[in-house]
Amino acid sequence: MKHWQLHNAFGNLSITVLTAEVIIIFRGKNNTIIKSIPFKKLQRQAILCGIIVLAIAFSAGFAHYNHIFNSEASWYDEVKKKAIASKEFEEPEKKPALKIVQHTVQSGETLSEIARMYGVSMDTICGCNKLESYDLLHVGQVLKIPNKDGLLVSVQRGQTLPVLSKKYNVAINKIVEENNIPNPDFINIGQDIFIPDAKPLDIFKGFLWPVQTKMITSGYGWRKDPFYGESQFHQGIDVRANYEWVHASKYGRVSYAGWLGGYGKVVVVTHPGGDKTLYGHLSKIVVREGQYVKQGQIIAKSGNTGNSTGPHLHFEIIRKGQHINPYAELKKKH
Repeated sequence: MKHWQLHNAFGNLSITVLTAEVIIIFRGKNNTIIKSIPFKKLQRQAILCGIIVLAIAFSAGFAHYNHIFNSEASWYDEVKKKAIASKEFEEPEKKPALKIVQHTVQSGETLSEIARMYGVSMDTICGCNKLESYDLLHVGQVLKIPNKDGLLVSVQRGQTLPVLSKKYNVAINKIVEENNIPNPDFINIGQDIFIPDAKPLDIFKGFLWPVQTKMITSGYGWRKDPFYGESQFHQGIDVRANYEWVHASKYGRVSYAGWLGGYGKVVVVTHPGGDKTLYGHLSKIVVREGQYVKQGQIIAKSGNTGNSTGPHLHFEIIRKGQHINPYAELKKKH
């Protein structure tokens, strides 16, 4: 005699095979006989398949399957509720509302340091304060600084949201959402509008000419030394300047001011990022070591000190310890 039990989808069935006699199918804990089948009616090779088919045919019926489906539906609903409650289904966090704070520039602060302090780009600070250069900062200056990158503009006559959107390549809906504009068709002249992710279009990031003449009398590179007649590498450029005021080419800190051998009177300024500029053959120095100077600020007067053949300004740019061609930097349109 062989005995099987089937559960789950087939209900609690018990099948007993009396060898060569009969197959009896029971259901439930009380072993109620629900079918008795003569064994002779089944082919030996189909015994197992027949047992399974019979079990399905005489299981609890459609009501039982409905119960199974309902249970599965309840299980699915429960899983769905748990999934929705999990982090995977949480709504994305809303972006923080626009906030603009004021920062007063302190002695020694640079634009890059202030930008890091507030977690925004230098372009953002320049664009929100109409700074034409990274270097135009001075102690006591009050800066408007937003809590996200973008550009603060004052609406001019004739400007509309479509005009601003096209100019700065930012979608209108982003501008509207960022500024809580109730009606996109109406913005007021003089109204401050924050353009998210926009950058100023006219910011200057390079080196300014240190004197007004902009006329080079001796270029960068190999040349015949005017004093010794030997071939020598000229590490900067000589600019015609007859006792003219000399301006700082970029914002930075005066790292040296004084006499330096054949250079005569010299000012060296170290800039954010490590670049240095050197101004040589000066007749007068009006800054001191450790002083911060802004781009374009007067630092000295050109002259004829040191190994010089006449009044002019010797100008150098040093980057990562190496001299580079100053003219290549001065002519750049940043």
